[in-house]
Amino acid sequence: MGKLTDDMAQLRSNIDITRESRLSEQNARIFNVRSQISDFTATRASNGFQDASARAAFVRNNANDINSLLNAFNSFHQAMGKQGREERTAFVNSVSKNTLDLLNSFNVEHKNMAEQSAKERLDFITENSRSVTAFINNASQDRAGAHAVFFGTNKKKKALLA
Repeated sequence: MGKLTDDMAQLRSNIDITRESRLSEQNARIFNVRSQISDFTATRASNGFQDASARAAFVRNNANDINSLLNAFNSFHQAMGKQGREERTAFVNSVSKNTLDLLNSFNVEHKNMAEQSAKERLDFITENSRSVTAFINNASQDRAGAHAVFFGTNKKKKALLA
């Protein structure tokens, strides 16, 4: 049992050494993390002051820009408000007159186009009617000629029937 006891003592000693080693490494890591956190806190505090100044300047500049924009808008709005009723009425009347002129011009052009189109349609229909009539007459003559060739003329038929 001496050997077993010695081996167990050796094992216990190795476990204790490993545990102490892990604890010292863990303490070193904790120390490093605490050091990094304190450095980060110090850097953040110094940068925070600079960032706060930059943010304040940014907000001030935006506020100034918005105020100048509002002042320009108000000035423009007041100038437009001062514009006389006569000018607005003249503008509306001018637009109305231009619109009526355009409508009248459109109506005249539409009427002229309708008349021209009606005349062209009538001419087209008349020409087609003549062409169809001529075609029918030619077909009728061709049919009568073919009939005469195959069946003879009406005079011969009448003579044969009598």
